Amino acid sequence: MSEFLRVAEILLNKYRQPMSARQIVEAAIEDQLFSDKRAGLTPHQTMKAKLSVHIRRKGRESIFVRTRPGRFFLRSLLDDPSKVYEARPLRALPASESVLVFPSSWLDERGRFQGITRKWKPLLRQLFRSSVYTHMSRMDAEQDEGFKQVITYILVTRRSQILAFKRGTYNRVEDYLRGSQCVGFGGHVSELDRTLYNINTDVGLIDNARRELFEELDLPKGDKERVAQGTGLEIIGLLNDDSSLTGRKHFAVLFRYDVGEDFEWDNPKRGEKSITQLRWLDLKPLNTQLREFEYWSQLCLTEFFPSSATAQPSFLIRRRPPLRPPHLLCVVGTLGSGKSVATALLKKEFGYSEVNSGRILAEILGVPPVPETPRDVFQVKAWKFIQRPDGPAQLAQAIWKRVESENKGKLLIDGIRQMATLGELKKLAGDRSVALLYVHTPPNVAYRFYKRRSRESVSIHEFLKVSDSIVEAEARGMIRIADAVLYNWTGEPLYKDAVRQLMNEIMKDARSSK
Repeated sequence: MSEFLRVAEILLNKYRQPMSARQIVEAAIEDQLFSDKRAGLTPHQTMKAKLSVHIRRKGRESIFVRTRPGRFFLRSLLDDPSKVYEARPLRALPASESVLVFPSSWLDERGRFQGITRKWKPLLRQLFRSSVYTHMSRMDAEQDEGFKQVITYILVTRRSQILAFKRGTYNRVEDYLRGSQCVGFGGHVSELDRTLYNINTDVGLIDNARRELFEELDLPKGDKERVAQGTGLEIIGLLNDDSSLTGRKHFAVLFRYDVGEDFEWDNPKRGEKSITQLRWLDLKPLNTQLREFEYWSQLCLTEFFPSSATAQPSFLIRRRPPLRPPHLLCVVGTLGSGKSVATALLKKEFGYSEVNSGRILAEILGVPPVPETPRDVFQVKAWKFIQRPDGPAQLAQAIWKRVESENKGKLLIDGIRQMATLGELKKLAGDRSVALLYVHTPPNVAYRFYKRRSRESVSIHEFLKVSDSIVEAEARGMIRIADAVLYNWTGEPLYKDAVRQLMNEIMKDARSSK
């Protein structure tokens, strides 16, 4: 008996309940039962294949049985032989998982987008043509950004509630999911999801969504029947995220499953061991912070349940003393975050004067500021300058000279991008308080802001090229040391309201501290 089958026998005897291949593997990793701790790149698929082949070849002589799709058990522990589930015969299983993919360039031809679109029907109709999609080893697909891997992402709802969870940190999943709050269940659409019944329709998409719900949640009996029939399960949109390495390799079909009325849903139960803290969240208002969710969940919540975002506190104060005027208020953030909008509002409504670090740097470099100098050209020059041993100190001194010439109590500095420059500026400020206000904006909103500011139309590729520039990299990390954080979830005008709320809170605190 192979190592995988021996591990399955040990764990099924230990837990004495039907388990999915993924559950078995996760428990084996936790108990360190594999001689090779990695157990391959896709061990749950290997486990599923080994068990499936053993059952098919050995028949009634196999020590393993299926109790339902995707659930395995020991024949000796089965108290009712009628509970054995007879799966349809499958063709020979591949050695590694083969997933549904399509060329990333195809999306450019159809209109690449960042975030979510609800106009999913025409895109999916074209995507499921045999001339467009193919299947590829997941290992190969993970190494090739030329293809998008199709995955399902399912929102489970009940009236004004949504089911949320947190993935266990020991589970080997993509980094963008690790340790984050999620509202999406699902996974890769596999070649094994394709059958004679769906090959000419959705090549296994719906079957995958059903299977993932069966595997990741312990569904009540009535919902098992509903999911099998497709009742309550609907496609609601498509999600494309090119803002991260992981996102650039994936393309999600978004589903919503509205659960039945079974009382068991009062205490939902997980199917996968990697899913923890499974619970219902109220959507009006969302009874947890939006910032605690991974990015895809944020996208879904703000798109399909906008009241959950608008009801959220849109700022976070970490340290109050530096924020009390008089101070130097440094407004920082990534490209397209909305720093300029915040700066304009602070000048107009709250009496601040601006010192723009980008213009000062342009003077030092002897070139016109952006956009007169193309941003990518300016970034190259800026990076060469700031890498010089005296670069950060020289820029900080020029900023400080401008600060002293203004001679005003309420000053803001817009656009600092390096920790070293900020450190040098604090040295020059001495006892004068220097506060850091970070503007956090999700990539889809940042792209919209950037497009609006640009004089010409900008593609998502062009935006990512300049936003991912090495000279911009440290700006992202400044959120860790910020005294306050503004969250620009949806763009104007709610973002402006958040700026006003933050400043009113700061002024109220300043008055009470006197």
